[in-house]
Amino acid sequence: MAPPLTYTYNSVAQEMVCSEDAISGLVGIVDRMGGTRVMVVCGPSILEKSNVVTRVQDALGDRCVGLFSGVAPHSPVHTLDDAMRLVHDSKPDALVSVGGGSTHDTTKGIATLLGEGGTIHDHQVIFEPPDKVILPKFSGDRVPIITVPTTMGAAELSRGGGFTDKELGRKIVVADPATIPRSIVIDGQALATTPMSILLSTAMGQMRIAVESVYSTKHNPISDSMALHAISMLVKYLPECPGLDPDCLLNTKTAASMATIAGGSYGLNTAMAHHVGGLYEVPHGDANAIMLPHTMRFNSEASADRQALIAQAMGIDTAGMSDHSAALAAADAVEDLRNSLGIPGRLRDVGVPEEGLELIAAATLHDRSLSTNPSPVTDAGPIMSVLRSSW
Repeated sequence: MAPPLTYTYNSVAQEMVCSEDAISGLVGIVDRMGGTRVMVVCGPSILEKSNVVTRVQDALGDRCVGLFSGVAPHSPVHTLDDAMRLVHDSKPDALVSVGGGSTHDTTKGIATLLGEGGTIHDHQVIFEPPDKVILPKFSGDRVPIITVPTTMGAAELSRGGGFTDKELGRKIVVADPATIPRSIVIDGQALATTPMSILLSTAMGQMRIAVESVYSTKHNPISDSMALHAISMLVKYLPECPGLDPDCLLNTKTAASMATIAGGSYGLNTAMAHHVGGLYEVPHGDANAIMLPHTMRFNSEASADRQALIAQAMGIDTAGMSDHSAALAAADAVEDLRNSLGIPGRLRDVGVPEEGLELIAAATLHDRSLSTNPSPVTDAGPIMSVLRSSW
């Protein structure tokens, strides 16, 4: 007899506002949070190449007291130092993050340092293989964060942020629950300004979260319902995104968001992608999309029944298949979807040198995402096997 159902599900307490012109209602959101002095955080490209930041500033009016536009890919720790100098001058009581994952992570880092002081290293998660996670204590005193996402990634919905430290040779992870953004403003016009290659890549990164949530060792019926539906929606809407239909973009972003809401427990793919990107400047979505079929195959023996559910969510007819055959069919379907979107298929194609695989593997062993991978990973051997097949 199977043991009784047992799980813990942590819901994210935040609002999501979704429409073609959601930014126009931004000032009302700020008012509901009691904000009067708002600092906007973004990267230089979105500031120079689109009108999204301008739309946000116009919507905020005189409540906007500062703009930090120095966000860099993969949230390097030194950008937090630059941001904090501006923060001390402008004294914001709310932050609006405009952009993708690096911007949202940087904004969370700003909020943590505003509330706790010190350096970001003082607040990192410590992971000891195979499954020991040591979390620091936080005071909970934070300025509220509002996000305006412009990619299909959903770092704005997660409980943590990653910050690249080139001197350490890895990303450090901070899981500060009080920095979960209070409001997510999903604006169809803003999504349409983002280069299509980024939209497609970040959406495949969210497919990775949905997949890993389904076969994580901490899966549960609530996360299953959202993750599997997210997979079905991504398969339906993602290939149609290049047409820039607002409804298609908003449905794809909704599916991507559902994947992260379902998630919170990841696996080997997420763990490796953190360091592929942090060490070699590979976009997080590309890193995840390249390796996902390979990590699915690696985990197929330990999670065949779970991956059969993924196959069914993707529309694969699994009648007459064993669970393991269905798992392999799901991995093949993910690979076919990635290739059809024009996303790179090998790590060598995105600038990762073969001699760098050992560095990635060593850094991955420090990553807490390994703790819920279905196939336990306690040394660098399995990591190197997947990295080599992805290279």
